[in-house]
Amino acid sequence: MRRDPLKIMELIIRMLEEEGEAMSINQIAQTTGLHNVTVRRYVRIMEVVRQEPMEIIQTRHSIILRCERLRRERSDEGDK
Repeated sequence: MRRDPLKIMELIIRMLEEEGEAMSINQIAQTTGLHNVTVRRYVRIMEVVRQEPMEIIQTRHSIILRCERLRRERSDEGDK
């Protein structure tokens, strides 16, 4: 069964907040019931998102990500 990607990220973040200390990928996987490859993939995604603010738009069938920096740059170009 396919899980909602946002719910997976929320689950990982919630787990880290509840533990209050560093956890390995394998510890997170065991605690959440997710596969360790899935945890690793989403941790990498979250690292990138933290560095680059993103707008997350969830539709009925997909999730759309928009880079905030690019959106601001384009709006600044339009103001010139």
